[in-house]
Amino acid sequence: MKKFLFLFLLAAAVASAFTFVLAEDDQGEKKFVIHGEVRQRADYLNNFNDFDDDSDDSGLMYPYRARLAAEGHFSKDVVGYAEFQMFGVWGDSVPNRAGNPFTVIDGISFTGPSFALTPVDQNIGNSLGNSVDLYQAWIGLNNIAGSKFSLTIGRQEIVKGDEMLLGDSDFYSGLSHDGIVGSWDFDSVDLDVWMTRPFQNSSVTNFPLLYPDHQSVNFYGAWVDFTKIPKKIGVAAYLMYLENGEQTVTPIRRAFYTIGGRGHYDVEQGKSGFTWNAEIAMQSGDFNVGPTLSDKGDISASAFEGMFGFNLHTGSADHLFQVKVAMASGNKDPGDPDFDATKAEAFDPMFQDNHMRYGLSDIFVLSDLTAWSVGWNMQRENSTFGVDYWMYQLAEDVFQPGGETSDLGSEVDAWYKFQYNPNTQLMAGLAYFMPGEVIEFSSVPNAPTDAGVRLVTNLRLRF
Repeated sequence: MKKFLFLFLLAAAVASAFTFVLAEDDQGEKKFVIHGEVRQRADYLNNFNDFDDDSDDSGLMYPYRARLAAEGHFSKDVVGYAEFQMFGVWGDSVPNRAGNPFTVIDGISFTGPSFALTPVDQNIGNSLGNSVDLYQAWIGLNNIAGSKFSLTIGRQEIVKGDEMLLGDSDFYSGLSHDGIVGSWDFDSVDLDVWMTRPFQNSSVTNFPLLYPDHQSVNFYGAWVDFTKIPKKIGVAAYLMYLENGEQTVTPIRRAFYTIGGRGHYDVEQGKSGFTWNAEIAMQSGDFNVGPTLSDKGDISASAFEGMFGFNLHTGSADHLFQVKVAMASGNKDPGDPDFDATKAEAFDPMFQDNHMRYGLSDIFVLSDLTAWSVGWNMQRENSTFGVDYWMYQLAEDVFQPGGETSDLGSEVDAWYKFQYNPNTQLMAGLAYFMPGEVIEFSSVPNAPTDAGVRLVTNLRLRF
C-alpha cells in the first residue's frame, strides 16, 4: 500500500507539473520547469566475492535509476523543488505487477489455477524491493529582505569541491540531506552553512518518531569559497561537526570535527598547460569505549587527495597526463604492539562520492588507504577515452598468519565516454583488479588469488 501511495503521488505531481510548466509570468518566463533523469546500466562482475577462478561468482545485472522533479518559481525570490526517484535492477519487479505467483518464473505455471486474478488482486503491488522515494524536496528563499543571504530548507543535495567529503553519489542511488542550508554571496567569498539531521532516533520504549529523544545524529558545517584569488586559482576552507547521541555503550556514540581546505587550478580546454588540485582534512573528537557512557577515547585522523597533470592540446584533441594520490589514516591492527583501543585513527570519508575515485571497481573508500595512480585521457569533440593504473596499500600494516603486510593490490582501468547530445551520454569501462598480499593472506597463507573483473556500461539521459 505504501509503494502504491508513493506511485500515486508521483503520477499526480508529474501530471500537475506538466500542466503548470506552460504557465508564464508577465515577462514571459516559465514559472515551472521539469527536470529528470533516466539511467540504464549493465554491470558485469567476476571474482570480487572471493578472487578465485575455481569458484563461480560472476554475474550480470542491469541497474536503473529514474528521477522526475518539478521546480516552481512562485515569486521573485521563492523557489520550490520536489523530486521523486526509483532505483533498482531489472527483475526486481515481476512482469505481472500484481505479483501473480502462478507464473513461469516460479516454475509452477502448469500446476496453478487456470482462472485470472480478481480485480482486487491486480491492485496489490509486488514485494520484491523496488519502491519510489522522495529524493529531494526543498523551499528556497533567495535574497531575503534584499540582502545577499539565502535559505534552502528541506531535503537537498550538498555537493562541495571535488566531492571528497560531500558528494551526490549520482552513479548509484544518490545522496541527499534533510536540513537547512544558508548561503551568503559576498564580493570576495561565498559562504554556506548548514544543519542537517542524517538520522532521527526515537526512544526504544515509545513508538518510533512519536516521542523523539536526543539519540539522533546531527551534522553541522560551514564551507567558504574565496572567489578573488589571483591567477584563477580556486581556494576553499571548511569546518564540519558530526555527533551521534546514541545513549548506549557503543563506539557508534561519537562526536568529531573535520577541518580542511582545498586548492585547485584548471587549465582551459583547448589550451596546453598544467592543472592541479589538492585537499587536506583533519578530524578530531571522541567516542565511547565503555564500560560507561562517560568513558571516552580520542578520535584523531587525517586524509589528503592530490592531482597534478599537464594538458597537451594538439589542435584536434586534448591529452591530459596526470598523477593522483590519496592517503587516509587508519586504525592500527590489534596484532600491532602499539595498538591502543582508546584511539580511533581511521579517517571517516563522511558523504563522499567514491565512483571512479580510486579506480573503476569502486571497492575502496578514503579510510586506512594509500592509493597512487598514473593516467592519460584524450578528449576529442564529443568523445573521451582514458586509461589509468592504480596501486593500493593500507595505511596501517595488518598482522596475519601469512605475515605482516599492507599490500592491497593494483588495478588497470580503461573507459570511454560519448556525448551523444547535450542531454545524453554513453559510457563503457573495464576494471581489472589484481589482489595483493592483504587479500591473499586473509584466507589461507600463500594461497593463489585471481583477478577481479568489472565491465560496466552506462546510458544516461538528463533533461
